[in-house]
Amino acid sequence: MALERTPDMEGLSPSERAAIYKQRAAAAGIGQPPSAASGAAPAPRPAAQPAAAAAPAPAAAAAVAERPAGAGVPAKVAAAATARREQVAAVARREPAPAAAEQSERLVYVWPHLVTIEFMSAVLLLLSIVVVCIILQAPLEAHANPDRTPNPSKAPWYFLNLQELLLHMHPSLAGVLIPAGVVFVAIPLIPYFDRDTADVGRWFGTAKAVPICIFTAVYSTIVLIALVLFDERIGVKPMMQAIATSTGIPFFADTNPLGIGALSMPNVIVPMILMNGPIVILLLLIRAIYKPRGVRDYMFALFTGFVVAYVVLTIVGSFFRGEQMILMWPWDPRQARLD
Repeated sequence: MALERTPDMEGLSPSERAAIYKQRAAAAGIGQPPSAASGAAPAPRPAAQPAAAAAPAPAAAAAVAERPAGAGVPAKVAAAATARREQVAAVARREPAPAAAEQSERLVYVWPHLVTIEFMSAVLLLLSIVVVCIILQAPLEAHANPDRTPNPSKAPWYFLNLQELLLHMHPSLAGVLIPAGVVFVAIPLIPYFDRDTADVGRWFGTAKAVPICIFTAVYSTIVLIALVLFDERIGVKPMMQAIATSTGIPFFADTNPLGIGALSMPNVIVPMILMNGPIVILLLLIRAIYKPRGVRDYMFALFTGFVVAYVVLTIVGSFFRGEQMILMWPWDPRQARLD
């Protein structure tokens, strides 16, 4: 009788199968088990041998037939076989590898995808600059004359936001402390407050990001325009001078008895309150209206406010500041440069 290979022996090594064959052969009272390497049934005995020696006794054969699968297998070997069968089943259930066409669609190569987009962007930018130059007709001015300073003398457009701040507060605060604090401290600290890695790199990666950014943009634009008009029509320094005169407290004035005019109320304290107060009010409004679930929505609001402030102050400094940096409309005749 040949010892059959039962299902519980799938995934076993040849040596483990050989051990099982030996145990079953000893229990059945038959000869040597089949070869471990081939896993085939044992070769038949020669015809010259007696029939009783070639086959097991009927009782032994019946015992082998009735023995359940895996009977006589050591617990350690059976556990290893079960673990290997589970691994094989897990691999079979695993998602199949994507086809070559699908894999190529998932990949984005530098050429032609990225290079094509960058080239088209460069072409559109160049065409836009050419169209603006044709429409505006902005000729070059005369040669620089040290005896004739232009009025007003403005910084390059990307620094006009800082020049606008210089009109409203102390130069050290507007030209050094605020830019350094925002660019080198506040913005780099955003990733340390927003530690969530979900949807990293996505624009407006939260459900409430778009309405929060729209609300922040409108709010920041209104507040900035109001502050510019307030300082132009009323002014922080005249207001604080009037308060110091009416109260008799010289600390409210531009110069105070302590000799620290740079740290006085009109130059530092009041401008800082006027800058940081609307930010606190903005965060409270967002919390009350939109009820953000995480820190990222607040970071969206703060960064949007920073971008809007940069744009609004640049526009005001570019188009609404005329002679002596006085606030005026762009079409005011005093805006014209005289050569």
